[in-house]
Amino acid sequence: MISKVAPTPQITDTVYETLREAICDGVLAPDTRLIQDELAERLGTSRQPVHLAMQQLKKEGFLVEAGRRGLVVAPLDRGFAAELYEMRAALDAAAAIAAARHASPADRARGERIICEGRAAVAEGDLAAMASADFAFHDFIYTLGGNRLIAQTARMNWHHVRRSIMLLAGEPTKLGPFWDEHDQILQAVASRDPDAAAQLAQHHAIASARILARGLEAQDEKARA
Repeated sequence: MISKVAPTPQITDTVYETLREAICDGVLAPDTRLIQDELAERLGTSRQPVHLAMQQLKKEGFLVEAGRRGLVVAPLDRGFAAELYEMRAALDAAAAIAAARHASPADRARGERIICEGRAAVAEGDLAAMASADFAFHDFIYTLGGNRLIAQTARMNWHHVRRSIMLLAGEPTKLGPFWDEHDQILQAVASRDPDAAAQLAQHHAIASARILARGLEAQDEKARA
């Protein structure tokens, strides 16, 4: 359910973040039509910040035009997903190389704490917590690498990745192997082995893309049935 937002000078940002969260969490499902007046009433604000927020979401690929229906929540189609993870494979490999060159003994412990949080989230079936931990782990690698452009680009696209994780909401335990791969990446980074870290990070992104592709295919088959 989308709750009302408190009026603030940054109301457009608040509306934008509220709608983006609803899309990423699946509250606003793919192909849901968004009507400015209805959203303004539900959020307790005027139409202007809703309009601006929707235009920003459209620019970022969360909303798409659907003819007379206006703006709807964008589907996670296979083409976009393939491009998203292809980009991640390149970014993550480069970040892992840089991280391995900068890693200190304390970084291993920091990474292991995040991995423990991720494994616990999977065991509890808490997909939202798992997604949060997944971002924390990758952001840890990006930050450790020290390349601000890689980190910024990855963060900009994280919410699309998060949407893809939510596709497996019915089977969160399938995400357990992700954390084995995270641990392997961490050990390579902490051992200051840039070649192994890059190879493992790239493999992880490619494997994630395959799992997502299967999820999208299953959704398509269910819709056709």
